[in-house]
Amino acid sequence: MNSYSVRMLFMQGYKQEDVMHNPNASLLARWTPFACGCFGALGLGLRSPAYFWVLGTLTLIGSFGPRSFYDYLYQTLVRPFTGLGDMPFHGAPRRFGCAIGAVLFILSGTGLFLHRPVLAFMPALVIIPLAFIAAFTQWCFASALYRFIFSQNADCC
Repeated sequence: MNSYSVRMLFMQGYKQEDVMHNPNASLLARWTPFACGCFGALGLGLRSPAYFWVLGTLTLIGSFGPRSFYDYLYQTLVRPFTGLGDMPFHGAPRRFGCAIGAVLFILSGTGLFLHRPVLAFMPALVIIPLAFIAAFTQWCFASALYRFIFSQNADCC
């Protein structure tokens, strides 16, 4: 794993032992934002307030513990077929990101319910591209924001 990926994983709150001792940590860490972006994009296609409210509520799971809803999906449905091992636990920066994603999905559902296009689509059109950026580059906006707000060093564990 290259030094950029290691630094980005530390910035997202992954522990040094998980990053250094799991050869698949970089790939596994991409799963959560990728799944978040895919489920969010599906929500845009469905244009269902209930879907976004449920998705937001499920996304909120990741803000309270070391795994997100998407991590649990991986552990249950994908891991048995991939051989990539267990999803590493995530830290406070990624929990912060899950909270932001949850709020934005719930706002989109509320906008759809109220027939307010700006409120319906702007939050989703923010979180979905940011999720895909995190999935493809390992740079996570929410983790960078967390670092800025709480003055956390990206090189620490």
